[in-house]
Amino acid sequence: MTTRDAMAQLHRRNHARSPFYAPFSARAAVSASVIAGLVFAILDVGLGWALRGISPWTPLRMIGAIVLGPAVLSPPDTFDPAVALVAIFTHLMLSTIYGTLLALLMPAVDIAWAILLGGFYGLALYYINFYGFNAFSPWFAEQRDWVSIASHFVFGAVLAYAYTAINTRQFTGPSDPETRSPSRQSS
Repeated sequence: MTTRDAMAQLHRRNHARSPFYAPFSARAAVSASVIAGLVFAILDVGLGWALRGISPWTPLRMIGAIVLGPAVLSPPDTFDPAVALVAIFTHLMLSTIYGTLLALLMPAVDIAWAILLGGFYGLALYYINFYGFNAFSPWFAEQRDWVSIASHFVFGAVLAYAYTAINTRQFTGPSDPETRSPSRQSS
């Protein structure tokens, strides 16, 4: 074994034992994005319906209008399967894009810091979505309230938590072939 191979092996072993080492993982990023996107949808639709007094179909129409145009905004309190499918797909795509971006930027931190950093990331997304993209989708201006702020904070916190938990679990354990069980060693 060369010195270079020994150093690489030591580096892998040290990082594999560290609970905070979390290299980028596309699988973890997509999984965390879907989880956080679903939590966000439940919160935003559930709280929107309960606290804003709006139809649960209104957020779907608003998201669907990003792709389909403002004509799908009315009637806001009716269900349209085509609009709902476009809205769900759009929401999950945006969640995945935002989640992958966070995963690429996420430092190697413990779960508590990940939740806090993710929450602030969610707040930044709130301002980007509701103020930055307002020129393209002005119908979201009426949703600028504490429900949207809280939903975005929770989205970011859940996203960072899920990514850190999935990625840490995925990369902990022995990476050295000598420390694996005999059944996993190849000849």
